[in-house]
Amino acid sequence: MFAAFRKFCAFLLAVAVLLPTGAASADVPLPAPQRTGGPGVFDAIGSRASALGADFASMGEVSSEKLSTILWAATGLNRGEKGWTVPMAMGMEPYVKVYVARADGVFLYDWKAHALKEVSGEDVRGRIGKQDFVAKAPCTLILVSDSEALSRKFKDEDAEEQFAAVAAGAMAQDVYLAAGAVGVGTRYIRSVQKDAVEDVLGLRDDDDVLCIMPMGTKPGA
Repeated sequence: MFAAFRKFCAFLLAVAVLLPTGAASADVPLPAPQRTGGPGVFDAIGSRASALGADFASMGEVSSEKLSTILWAATGLNRGEKGWTVPMAMGMEPYVKVYVARADGVFLYDWKAHALKEVSGEDVRGRIGKQDFVAKAPCTLILVSDSEALSRKFKDEDAEEQFAAVAAGAMAQDVYLAAGAVGVGTRYIRSVQKDAVEDVLGLRDDDDVLCIMPMGTKPGA
């Protein structure tokens, strides 16, 4: 009996050694987003602006609270179980995914759980943008079309691309407004290192990297 128990323990130890570290990474829950207060909508629109590339080097980290609000504004639920902060065609669930690249890795925003799912533990900020300043941003959002979800609804590839582009535009504008409201600077960038992004995220061949949005907290915010 004791010999059998020792063999079982040895088996468990071997399994623990062979399993890759982080194979079952836990979700990273986000705090509740800010949904009230802040500047009025016309004030937010009036002050909307892209951060200059040179600004990112002096920006601070984006706190979990600020990131939570920005991600929720991008594609979170704001009413019931099928009401999002941005319009989606024919009531579909969001078909543009939002990834977050930070020093501690890359994460996918899960709008259902309002949490981050780890995709990679690698710091890839220096590989995803064609501009040098992207690597200096504390974090960068990556917007990617979900080709699998789109192809189930649309049979026309042009329609898929158009709906994804429209959704990404609405999401990017919400990011701008929410980021400005919480003191975070950002910039919409279409020109990206697509091969590097696709490799890091493990994208399908027909997924499209729509844009990236480097961001950081403004000094004093």
